[in-house]
Amino acid sequence: MQSGGRLSLDKKKIIRSAGLVGFFILLSRVFGLVREIAMAAIFGSSFAMDAFVVAFRIPNLFRSLFGEGALSSAFVPVFTESLEKQDREKVWQFVSNMFSFLSLTLAALVAVGILLASLALMILHLSPRIALILDLLQIMLPYMFFICLTAFFSAILNSLRRFVLPAATPVAMNIVMIAVLFLVCPFLPAAGDWRIKAVAWSVIAAGVIQGLMQLPQLNRCGFRLRLSIDWQDPRVRRVWQLMGAAVIGVGVTQVNVQLNGIVALIIGPGSPSYLYYAERLIYLPLGIFATALGTILLPTFSGHVAQGRNDLVRDTLNHSIRQLMFIMLPVAVGMFVLARPIVRLVYERGAFSAFSTDMTTLAVQCYTPGLIVFSLLKVLIPIFYAHQDMKTPVKIGLACTALNVALMLILMWPMKHAGIALATVISTGVQVVIMGFLVHRRIGSPGWRNIFGATMKMAVAAAAMALAALWVYHGLHSTGTWLSARHGLLRQLVPLIFSMAAAVLVYGAAAAACRCSELGEFWMAFRRKKKTVDRGL
Repeated sequence: MQSGGRLSLDKKKIIRSAGLVGFFILLSRVFGLVREIAMAAIFGSSFAMDAFVVAFRIPNLFRSLFGEGALSSAFVPVFTESLEKQDREKVWQFVSNMFSFLSLTLAALVAVGILLASLALMILHLSPRIALILDLLQIMLPYMFFICLTAFFSAILNSLRRFVLPAATPVAMNIVMIAVLFLVCPFLPAAGDWRIKAVAWSVIAAGVIQGLMQLPQLNRCGFRLRLSIDWQDPRVRRVWQLMGAAVIGVGVTQVNVQLNGIVALIIGPGSPSYLYYAERLIYLPLGIFATALGTILLPTFSGHVAQGRNDLVRDTLNHSIRQLMFIMLPVAVGMFVLARPIVRLVYERGAFSAFSTDMTTLAVQCYTPGLIVFSLLKVLIPIFYAHQDMKTPVKIGLACTALNVALMLILMWPMKHAGIALATVISTGVQVVIMGFLVHRRIGSPGWRNIFGATMKMAVAAAAMALAALWVYHGLHSTGTWLSARHGLLRQLVPLIFSMAAAVLVYGAAAAACRCSELGEFWMAFRRKKKTVDRGL
């Protein structure tokens, strides 16, 4: 009975932690939008802005390869296993070794990059555009060092179940850059490169601040910032081996993205833009809950695997899939039925015409089933990582990338750019099915019948929600003639807000009527948190 209580409490913590991480992801994206608006206002589509975008891609690429996904997926399972099986002194010795090797590797890469950029500027006869790109690259390359160490620190804290600070850290970058854009750039000469270089230096400052933010909490947990190199530490070698496979996985993802862009260009003008705008809308709900849940599940699954408790892995997977479906299924249905008004509200102004709205809406509607399969992928992949198996997801990813290319070439002719979106969803769906089958073979059934039954109830509730949302939207939109033409934005916003509010209320009521247990689980997790906060105050 005690064990069951602990399991229940752990589930509530997963939901609450995912909610907190999702909140900070949303906050970061809101600040990111403000940053992009400020960048557009100051630099527009200028020569300086083009150079900044190109230069910033390189440290961002290495951030993907050496930090965040690749590093976390390799380090967290090994670190969690050490926490379970070794005393804390040996664990922190391993962390110090890993920190030392990572720091030296990153420092060497940054130094080589700066040296090559300097030599190119001194020796080669470059155009002003390329010269500015290399100038900005020299400034921003150290960001790679700091942001990868930040990802390493976040992986440690996530493994120790400290999720809030790592989730809040990315907000700092946007705040620092916004501060420079509003408080520094206006006082610098508009002519020359002063302003864009100030923004480049703000990237470095943001990287330093993000790393320093986490050190006090790491220090309280027992980590000490020191160089300690032990070439014989098998745990460090294991992390680097796993990172190698994870980096290949990141590379597969990047290749897939680039192939989508190339095929979109072949289709014709506008196609890449329609897909880009649609993806921006799809990634918002995906990041807020699915990405957040994946962040929480990696250390959770890693802990269960280190304990040899496949029963806990199955139980946690069952709970996570049901909660994920409870959120993402209505979001997918809602985005499908309200795609056109959402696209019109967000984008349709200036050069973005009604025809652009129609084409982007079509892409959004083809992408919306992907909200479910993309989300499930983020729940299933951590199980393989927790078992320190990086190769299986990479092999499946390669096969499904080939499938995606084949489907794109087939669907692009009858469906144009929408065929690319649909091909991506179908190939990812196949990837989810294969991974689900392999998870079943590895740990046993997580209760597929229970998951399927719960999903059917949610689908009924989501259908009722869709009807209510459409009825409210069309009712308010058709009777909104009392607003004049100058209130065009308000005429779009008011019906959409009320239809979304109606959708939430009807979905909650329908879920309760269908006796969806996920509604009660979700409510109790946050209700308990509120009581805890109240007592603390």
